[in-house]
Amino acid sequence: MNSKDFAFVILRVSMALVFLYFGFQQVYSPDSWTSFVPEFMVFSGMTANNLVVFNGFLELIFGLFLIIGLYVRFSALILSLHLFGIAFSLGFNPIGIRDFGIAFATLALSIFGSDKYTLDYKFENR
Repeated sequence: MNSKDFAFVILRVSMALVFLYFGFQQVYSPDSWTSFVPEFMVFSGMTANNLVVFNGFLELIFGLFLIIGLYVRFSALILSLHLFGIAFSLGFNPIGIRDFGIAFATLALSIFGSDKYTLDYKFENR
C-alpha cells in the first residue's frame, strides 16, 4: 500500500468513525442532543427527540457505508451536506468551525470516491 492509498483509507475510516460515534450518542442519549435541534425543524408530529434519533440512525447507516466502502461518494456527499447545515446553524464559534472542517473533509471524500479497499471498488472491477 503506497502512502496515497493509505491516506485515503485513513480519511474514509476516520470520517466514518466520527459519524458512527455521534450516531451512537444520538440514538443512545437523544435528550443530550435536543438542544441542538433548531425550532423550525420541530413541526407537527415530530419532536426534537424523534429528530435526534432519526438523525442518529442516518449517521449510523451512512457511517457504516463509509467504513465498509459501500456507496462511498453518495454517503459522503449526504453526510457533508448535512454537516454543512449543522455548521451554518451553529455559526462562527469553536464547534461550528470544527464542524466546517469535518464537513470539508467529508466533501473531499465524496469527491475522491472509492479507494482500492472498498466494496465499491471491488464491485466496479469485477
